[in-house]
Amino acid sequence: MAVLVNYFKSLRVKQWIKNLFIFAPMIFSMNFTNINYLINSIIAFFLFSIVAGNIYVLNDCIDKKNDINHPKKKFRPIASGKISVPAALVLSSIVQVLALTVIFVFNSGFFLIASIYIAVNISYSAFLKKIAIFDVMIIAIGFVLRVMIGGEVNDIFLSPWIFIITFLLALFLGLVKRRQELSGNVKNLTKNTRKSLENYNLPLLDQLISITTSATLISYITYVLNPEIQKYFKTKYLYLTVPFVIFGIFRYLYLTYIKEKGENPEDIIYTDIPFILNIALWLLVFILLIYF
Repeated sequence: MAVLVNYFKSLRVKQWIKNLFIFAPMIFSMNFTNINYLINSIIAFFLFSIVAGNIYVLNDCIDKKNDINHPKKKFRPIASGKISVPAALVLSSIVQVLALTVIFVFNSGFFLIASIYIAVNISYSAFLKKIAIFDVMIIAIGFVLRVMIGGEVNDIFLSPWIFIITFLLALFLGLVKRRQELSGNVKNLTKNTRKSLENYNLPLLDQLISITTSATLISYITYVLNPEIQKYFKTKYLYLTVPFVIFGIFRYLYLTYIKEKGENPEDIIYTDIPFILNIALWLLVFILLIYF
């Protein structure tokens, strides 16, 4: 029983919030009230969460030696020895095969995207994460694949805009995460627990964060002001959502640079009340504008 409990903990349920991107196509295609689309998206969310969770298990097995030296990661079940690497690998392999089988029956396109996600992330865990800049781009691609899954299970055509904005936003989050990891190592004079951090420094990451912040905001503003997008959503007032996006990104930067958070994005999403309320208000205003 203890093995199963620690295996479940290794799936990192808190990080499943990232998979909410699967719902984006349903919302932005104006099918938010379509019950069939909602059911398909919910099924895809849980199935993909299991797939992504088992990738976390694999990554923890590969990174065990490094995680032992990390002030927080050393408490993870695999790093702490609460579950052995062989047991974790066997359990995750069995569950992964079962999940993929169900996904294949559910939607073959979903199966293909999930398989690509697995292949990319196995490569990431094995060697790609050692390559600076490319490592965060791989993470960003993972978010784009989540959006693609949401489109595939409901047969929704996806605008290039949703890919661009998703990629840039995820890139922003990834760079902030790297900055905080490196900042923590520098401050505590600890050994780097991520190989790619050896090729980063704080000035470079600050510059890259500045670039992606600007690019993300400009892309979103251009998106809501695009005549074709306004015609599609039948409203010229999408620009009213811009202040929420600006506040969200600025708040995230504030929490990163002033409160020294950001190494674990889910901690901000789950705990910062102003940030949570801002996301809720942005979504509410967007839905009201396009549906009513």
